Amino acid sequence: MEQKWTNNLNNDEFNFIQDTHYPILKRNAIEKIKAQLFLLGEEMNQKFDQKGFKISLGENYLEMPYVVLDYPKISGNDFPFLFRTFFWWGHPISYQILVQTEPYKKLIEAWLTQKEEGVFVWVGENLWDNNWQGNGFVGLNQLNEVQKEMVLNRNWFKLVGTKIIKKPDNLFNEAIGFYEFYIKEVLASK
Repeated sequence: MEQKWTNNLNNDEFNFIQDTHYPILKRNAIEKIKAQLFLLGEEMNQKFDQKGFKISLGENYLEMPYVVLDYPKISGNDFPFLFRTFFWWGHPISYQILVQTEPYKKLIEAWLTQKEEGVFVWVGENLWDNNWQGNGFVGLNQLNEVQKEMVLNRNWFKLVGTKIIKKPDNLFNEAIGFYEFYIKEVLASK
């Protein structure tokens, strides 16, 4: 008796597994993205007082590959602030700022008065959630008073700016400008 397969590949999947071009192209793209993030980390080391950065990558953040630059490099959960550049396959790049709320409360209150488009505030449960398009984030210009109060009463504050990829030569060329404003304020408010 012939066995009936229930997990048959569709035509796109079958053609995909027969082709070696895509995996090589993807690997090369990820290597170039890592190289651009490395250069960004080096530039941040030269421009700002903090030293050291970390690049991480993975294959499955909500089913898509990703590459992350954390500046400065952190180890553990006890750090005052973090600037995270997050490349997530098929999505705009995000520039994330994480700060402990208590030492920077006045600064955060000032940031919450801004009305920038394309900037989001974390209101979810998981600080390490990077899906700024999900339920855990609200547009900075759409934050209501209840959400502002909730954000100010947490241990951590997270602000996310996004940038649609337009040019292949330097995907992260706007990162320094985005971070520069915030890092100067963070370091000045110590």
